[in-house]
Amino acid sequence: MVVLNPSSMANSKTYLDINIVGFGSYTNNNYVYLQDISLIKAFGKSELDKEIRYDVRRIDSRLYNREFVAGPGATWNKGDHGIGLSFNARSYNGLQNLPAFAKPFIEDGVKFNTPHQDINYTANNLKLASLTFAEIQASYSYAFLKKGKQMFIGGASIKKFYSIAAGAANIYDIDVNVRDSFQISLQTLNMDAMYTPNPKLSSKGGLGLDIGFTYQSLLASCESYKPNTKKSGCRYIPYKYKIGFSIVDIGAVKFKEENIKFAGYELKNVEWMNYSNTKIDSTNALNVFESSEITINEGKVNKPTKVKLPTFISLQFDYNVWASFIYVNASIIQGIPHGINKFGLRHANSLSICPRFETKWIDIAIPFSLYEYKDPQLGLSLRFGPITIGTDKFLNWVTNQDIYGADIYFYAKVPIFYHPKCKATMKHKNKGKINFKKASNCPIL
Repeated sequence: MVVLNPSSMANSKTYLDINIVGFGSYTNNNYVYLQDISLIKAFGKSELDKEIRYDVRRIDSRLYNREFVAGPGATWNKGDHGIGLSFNARSYNGLQNLPAFAKPFIEDGVKFNTPHQDINYTANNLKLASLTFAEIQASYSYAFLKKGKQMFIGGASIKKFYSIAAGAANIYDIDVNVRDSFQISLQTLNMDAMYTPNPKLSSKGGLGLDIGFTYQSLLASCESYKPNTKKSGCRYIPYKYKIGFSIVDIGAVKFKEENIKFAGYELKNVEWMNYSNTKIDSTNALNVFESSEITINEGKVNKPTKVKLPTFISLQFDYNVWASFIYVNASIIQGIPHGINKFGLRHANSLSICPRFETKWIDIAIPFSLYEYKDPQLGLSLRFGPITIGTDKFLNWVTNQDIYGADIYFYAKVPIFYHPKCKATMKHKNKGKINFKKASNCPIL
């Protein structure tokens, strides 16, 4: 599964990387948190109500959540080419621009929140979305230019989606007054909403695209270099540094029109009576309204059967600090927002710096990142042979602090380092101890 840049497959240390299974979950927000507790302790508690707090300092709050399951897959690297194929499933949930006035009602409810009742509140451009789908991803990379010690690589991934479920709402503007626990007055509410009442797997899920480029400055000339081939002496030329740029998750997941329910709503001067007992799935839900104007129309979203992916652009820099064993990586991820008249998810922004120790059988990485460029996270990733386990929020697991989210991921992979024709050659070259001084120059295995 090529995640951040499809061009990264070329000139890999591994000839064939076979993924058996992987999974992960990441959640973060800037409003609700668990106070002064670790995730390990939190999972051991049957009730967490006493630890839940709300950050009232935030003006507009947001939520970002993703889960994935990486099924069977593999990446293959030989010569100037890299090829990947994987089967995955993904789920996203997102909330943008939660208005400040909603927070007291979320925190305390309506019955016990008298000071916030009978006040007119306004907000606009609130977006909610949830999306679940499966995919088949095919990736290809090619070293299209090699000059001296410089290598230029391009790559792309094509994704075939199988839609499962979705729900989304764009609230363009709202003017509301919460009278009490029985009645809400909606002076204005303009919104579009869609959902899948009966989630099902559909092959008409659409297509997605990733595009990436990588520049590598190698430690030796690469003009006649063909990675993982006997023609190049079965050697690997390490890079001194590399720079990558990518655009990921271009596209949308499609749903059949008969599998979704969609409508645009325009409400003016509506009195919502006994709202706490209203059932969303009731066919007579609108009967609880006393209104001068309720309009259900075609909506402003021009393609309500599509939910846009959390598209992002990324810039990566990786530096070989010492002997092709110690590296430092820096990366920026910038989520690309979708138009207000489209259903879709926004990818969270991040800035990260990650030192790592890397060998054939052991990797240790310590990523430090800034969620939305301002909220710090310290992670830890460990690989022992085929098993990798990691988190971007390691301190949340082991130390008592205010927890705004959680993260964990796991992979089981089988790496095959050499082309079968190179196996005997590499065994002969690898006899004896590793010469770390020599490893800083080409070739390194």
